Amino acid sequence: MLSRNPFLRPFPNRPFGRSVVIGHGRTALFVFVALWIFLFPLPRSLAYGAVVFIVAIAYSFVTDRLGIRRSGPRWTLLRWTVDQAILLLLVSTACFLLYNATVGWTVLNLRVLLYITLPTVVVGLFPIVFSGIALQVRAEQDHQRTASRIQVNSLSQGGGAAGAQQVEGGVIFARRTAPSTTTLHLPDHESRTRKQPIEQVAREFADRGVVRCHPDYLVDPARIVAVTADAQGLRLRLRGSDVTVPVSPDYFREL
Repeated sequence: MLSRNPFLRPFPNRPFGRSVVIGHGRTALFVFVALWIFLFPLPRSLAYGAVVFIVAIAYSFVTDRLGIRRSGPRWTLLRWTVDQAILLLLVSTACFLLYNATVGWTVLNLRVLLYITLPTVVVGLFPIVFSGIALQVRAEQDHQRTASRIQVNSLSQGGGAAGAQQVEGGVIFARRTAPSTTTLHLPDHESRTRKQPIEQVAREFADRGVVRCHPDYLVDPARIVAVTADAQGLRLRLRGSDVTVPVSPDYFREL
């Protein structure tokens, strides 16, 4: 059950990758164009755009390597908002330093820095929060429609009580527990660990109907008894297991 408070609900995953780089590139391009049109000549506007892009990429890359996860149930709209506030603070500080470099460091003062960066963060967060809520709600609605289709398809193929005997034995789901280790979850709450990457296990069990549903999970679709959705994807309840298995949007077509 999703919280009524949007800040406590899961937010779409944002691990460092191509989509994050493109997003920061679009922001930097907007800064460059806006400054070029309204304030500065081309070279200075280009310099500010480059600073925005470099700082944003460096922040996203370094924090990702430090283990800050921008995915999973704990990655909420609130955490995304805090993440963006930190990024705004870093970007505005970097732009402040760049401006000082262009005027001979004549306004390099902590009070001036705070007068500039704090209002920038506060004001800048308003459109960020509203766009984040819109993105979250749209993802939830899209994923809920997918969840409904999978639920109906599961029931029509005997995934309910009437189809219980069709799925006796076999693998309920599998989970990557290390880069080269996969744990198979079997009926009666049994499990078995293999020294194999999940990609190899997926190929081995493909002819038994087991499919990839997440970078770290495999699942037997015949065991689905309930499907819920949030902004990050789907959550599956499976016959014979108390574990809720996640489904990433990239793997919806497999189900």
